Amino acid sequence: MATEHGFIDLDQREGDPAGSDESPGERVPSRQRTALYLVGAFALGAALGGAGVATFQERRAQQAQPARVAVDAMAGPTSGGTGRGGNAEVDAQLTVVNAGSIPVMVRFVGAQETGVLVRESDQSLLLVPGSTGGIDVRLTVDCRMVSPNALPMRFSVQTPDQLTAEVTMPVELGTWYESVGALCSASPAATGRSPA
Repeated sequence: MATEHGFIDLDQREGDPAGSDESPGERVPSRQRTALYLVGAFALGAALGGAGVATFQERRAQQAQPARVAVDAMAGPTSGGTGRGGNAEVDAQLTVVNAGSIPVMVRFVGAQETGVLVRESDQSLLLVPGSTGGIDVRLTVDCRMVSPNALPMRFSVQTPDQLTAEVTMPVELGTWYESVGALCSASPAATGRSPA
């Protein structure tokens, strides 16, 4: 009677079919698989952690930058006026731009030079960075001194932490002087005093 010489497959795990097609060299031992999983999980964690740290550092750098307050202003539209006694009075609007990096509350304070007076309207304007708004003002000009030069104007600027500063900037009045010139030419030349 012929005896069968059986062999025991040491790479075969319990539950694997006895006649598996894989040769012993093709199987990955469970310890190796576990090590591969651990290495993969570590690499994934390191990548996600690195991205998180980079985002955190970017936010910290932005917060570390000093808050910048910068406003700009220009002559806006006019809405009518009168010419009397050699003076022209025009209702106008200042266009104000927040060119800084934080929100600000802006209030026009005033402007005065020989022959020119711009009065405030007690109007405040909240501007977020990059936004534009208008402040109503009253412009009075001596018709003998009409000149489209820039006029230094004063503004009160308040930051979110309640700090207030006064800034002065030159504003070109070209568009306002067009309205003033029309009122002055329709009115007799003044011999009276300058409004400023």
